[in-house]
Amino acid sequence: MDLRPHPEQLRTAPRFFVVGVPVLCAVYLIVPALLRDLRPEHFLAVVLALVLSLWSDGSRRLARVGLPYVLYGVVYDSMRWYEDLIRSPVIHLREPYDFDLRLFGIHGLTPNEWLQLHTSRILDFVCGLAYTPFFFIGESIILSIYMAFSGRLRVGERFTWAFVIANFIGFSCYYIYPAAPPWYVADHGFVVDMTVHASPAGAIRFDHLIGIPLMQGFYGKSADVFGAIPSLHIVYPFLAMMYGWRLRRFRPFAIGYFLLVCFSAVYLNHHYLLDIFVGLAIALPVMAAARLLFGALYPEDEQRQAAIVEQPIRT
Repeated sequence: MDLRPHPEQLRTAPRFFVVGVPVLCAVYLIVPALLRDLRPEHFLAVVLALVLSLWSDGSRRLARVGLPYVLYGVVYDSMRWYEDLIRSPVIHLREPYDFDLRLFGIHGLTPNEWLQLHTSRILDFVCGLAYTPFFFIGESIILSIYMAFSGRLRVGERFTWAFVIANFIGFSCYYIYPAAPPWYVADHGFVVDMTVHASPAGAIRFDHLIGIPLMQGFYGKSADVFGAIPSLHIVYPFLAMMYGWRLRRFRPFAIGYFLLVCFSAVYLNHHYLLDIFVGLAIALPVMAAARLLFGALYPEDEQRQAAIVEQPIRT
């Protein structure tokens, strides 16, 4: 990748990058300014979007897989402005708990409750490390960049947009069906308290091990306490595993990491098993819809399938 700026290449760049992105950035800064909530991270998002769009043809190639992540961050950040206006007034506390207890109960306890009685320092470290944003988001970003510069830009674009759309559907579920995570039930019972702040739950044990309030700083500032269903944490590594499946060296890591995040979500008391199933129920249709709308990721697959169909039947 050529990291040098090439302003002369702007003459042949798509108008979306030259005109559309700067206009959207200006609008994005005006909105929080009007709400009197303009913060440094808003400027950071704008600078990132402009650099990717205007720097060079190489950066615009990266923008094709990078701008969807910027959009994801913008929408996630904006939810605090309107979440109380769109959230359903019914908060679901018992249903997710009862689902896990009825179908997966262990000696009268949910898997979460049973695991909280059987913790270990090794699991605290491994699961906590897997649950850090550096890994569960970093894996997706690194995979997208690799796809963009290894001749798989089509796959990278499909992956990043599937990532974003699955997130948007998940965000919608948070407000259509607000549900308490298992740590809330463990700490506050089956009583709705809208004043409760987000918690790192069992991930705080990872902070204690490393001596840094990493999980407290990240999960303790979550946008919504009652956004447990679906588990988007497992959607990220699942999509990375599926879209990176043809990368043979990446595949064993992707499978192992996906399974580890599924276990960690329950072990760290962040999600019920139900949350994981709903997350998969969102990711799979998003992938299927992309396949139906835009065709196969690899053109050779379509050609091979067409050749099989056209072969005469021998008698």
